[in-house]
Amino acid sequence: MKKILIVSLIAVPLTTHALTWKIFGPCSDKPIYEGTYQADLNKSIGETSIEIFEKNKIAYVGVPAGFNSINNSPTGLDALEVVSDTEMRAYGWCYLVNNKMPVEMPDQVKPKSQDDKLVWFYGYGTNKDNVWTEYCSPGYWIKAKQFCEK
Repeated sequence: MKKILIVSLIAVPLTTHALTWKIFGPCSDKPIYEGTYQADLNKSIGETSIEIFEKNKIAYVGVPAGFNSINNSPTGLDALEVVSDTEMRAYGWCYLVNNKMPVEMPDQVKPKSQDDKLVWFYGYGTNKDNVWTEYCSPGYWIKAKQFCEK
């Protein structure tokens, strides 16, 4: 009987769940970084993201409430794209949890399980004729020359 128990324990794969994460830059629909992380479910997405960035040596500027730069992305005026005299795009970092965009800042959202999926992407908002018409559209949809043709 002991042999059966030992064999069955060896034969059964041990599975551990871990949050999956991806980071998309402005130029490709392929992640620039991705992995899994054993998240502390008592910590916010912002805190968890900082832990992921630090563990994986991913450069960032920000705090749990939000990130100005990930992977040395442009900030400030360098993160603006002038499309025309009446249209511009402002770029920054947006996130999804399980393919949904929370309305809360990342320090206000906690992962619910180790099966969660976290995605950060360099997105843009469009202002045309002083009206914001888009919010957090992935930058790789348009691949702006100022970020992608260098």
